[in-house]
Amino acid sequence: MLSLRPRATRWFEVITTRRDLGRVMQALAETGAVELEAEPLEGVQPVLPQLDGFFAEFAALEKKYAGYWPQAAPAQGVGDEEPAALLDAILHRLRLWGERAGPEIAESQRLETDAGELELWRDLVAAAGGYPFAGLPSGGAGILSRGLFHVAGEGPVDPATEGLLIQGFRGRSGVFFAAIGEARDMGALRSELAALRGKELSLPGGLPESGEGLAERIEALLSENARAQAGARARIARISEEMALADVLSRVALFRWLRQHCAQMQGSDWTLRITGWIDPDGADKVAAGLEGSGADTVLSLSAGPGGAPMVLSNPAWLKPFEFFPRLLGIPGSGEADPSLITALITPIMFGYMFGDAGQGAVLIAIGLWGRKRMPLLALLVPGGIMAVVFGLLFGSVFSREDIVPALWLHPLHEPLTVLGVALAMGIAVLLGGVVLDAVQAVWHGRLGAWARESGGTLLAYLSVLGAFWQPALIWGLAVGLAWTVAGARDAEGRRSGMAVAGALGEFVEVLMRLLVSSVSFARVGAFALAHAGLSAAIVGMSDAAGGAVGLVILALGNVLIIALEGLVTGIQITRLVLFEFFTRFFKASGREFHPLDLPDQGYSSRNGEVT
Repeated sequence: MLSLRPRATRWFEVITTRRDLGRVMQALAETGAVELEAEPLEGVQPVLPQLDGFFAEFAALEKKYAGYWPQAAPAQGVGDEEPAALLDAILHRLRLWGERAGPEIAESQRLETDAGELELWRDLVAAAGGYPFAGLPSGGAGILSRGLFHVAGEGPVDPATEGLLIQGFRGRSGVFFAAIGEARDMGALRSELAALRGKELSLPGGLPESGEGLAERIEALLSENARAQAGARARIARISEEMALADVLSRVALFRWLRQHCAQMQGSDWTLRITGWIDPDGADKVAAGLEGSGADTVLSLSAGPGGAPMVLSNPAWLKPFEFFPRLLGIPGSGEADPSLITALITPIMFGYMFGDAGQGAVLIAIGLWGRKRMPLLALLVPGGIMAVVFGLLFGSVFSREDIVPALWLHPLHEPLTVLGVALAMGIAVLLGGVVLDAVQAVWHGRLGAWARESGGTLLAYLSVLGAFWQPALIWGLAVGLAWTVAGARDAEGRRSGMAVAGALGEFVEVLMRLLVSSVSFARVGAFALAHAGLSAAIVGMSDAAGGAVGLVILALGNVLIIALEGLVTGIQITRLVLFEFFTRFFKASGREFHPLDLPDQGYSSRNGEVT
């Protein structure tokens, strides 16, 4: 059911036992209809004070082992176990896993280090075309020292040490240096490269000193290392499976979630109180969810404290248009949700500025294809439909006006009519905003006050507009001014000179803003003319080129129009809606309802991070 008013949530309280905390919290999250807000009472105790100590020790284990933990199992409840006892059991299981898997982890880490060293040597051999010291003795014959070094990165490195024979090789991982010279000069080179965070390489065990067949031997050792690492990982995974570590991590994820949402929740020795806001349309669902959880609970609803979160009451097809009011905020109690009105006016303005049947069809296709990937693209569907409608009215298909006859007019042939219709469209939008402001006054029971404060300004605005057709209507401007003066009141509802002066100032300001805003909507017509002009230019270039080249120009020109004017038109519509329409009535004084989310899935062994 469509409604201009958002739903105000209600305050709820759930009384349950400490043992049932996990099940109750999960049942509430599964409904998607509650937002928690703690209301601490005096003389009560924290719900789960032991969580701080648990996560302090867990953090140390996480830092050490998270990279080797498996993916957590799907979220599961705490069940009937006492939370404190369950926390101790989780830590005991993680410690025991660390003891059993520790040797395998140490072996895996050693293999990873060896593999990294071998990768460097593979890079060096590829960059140098072999072993740089192949065929050279390790000492003697005037050679006192030699060394191989590696500096990571892509920047230039030019060692300035004298007295050494140095040859550099650039590899994928950085720069390698082979150096030969006296020991003291070699020491200076080591110091210089150490400042650049370089490292000295030594030939790993198992590689031939002669350098013969070095590349083949490195590949063989890397293959052996990979098999050994896979074996270590498999043994770690087997230990994790035997100890049901995935289930343990699932419980950790649940307690992390409870810690996040129960930080301020309090209760007695045996019971606890969960409070917050509930979507009134989901009250039955929440009651059924609590009953189905098997927990001992008592649910009650009340008006609660002020500042209730608001829920926008829009069907799925209208949800994309919530983008516009959400740019400013959420309507409060007694405010209109402009999403429905926005869904009526924005596609019309878009289609008017982007009137082309072929390009509109492309926008529809893009919107249907991309709305699941980027929900905002769903706005292109109604905008594209109206672009097709106005394209037929303007007789434009992919920028050409010789394919279908115009059902109304060609914009470039009657520019004043195009601008005039845009002005009329803007006036209708502004009057709609004024009407919504009056409707909100009715909801607040202050229609009389609204009429005194705004009725004169509205009459003056209509009179100025009507005077363009019937000059005698300009007398309504004086009547509106008198109306405003007669209705002037101060904050206490009394007539005074200051109240009259303030009312006159506001009369002039609001009237001028309405008139300027009306003229501002002329840009809708201006963009329609600009779109038609650009289309005509592209068609002219296409016809002049002719043949295949002309078709390419026409196709690329249409792509340019869709991309460039689609973006510019969207920006202009957003500006007109926010600063010309919404400012007439929309205060965005509410706060959004954020339903309690379900627990996450814990940890992944791929990166050791929360998923």
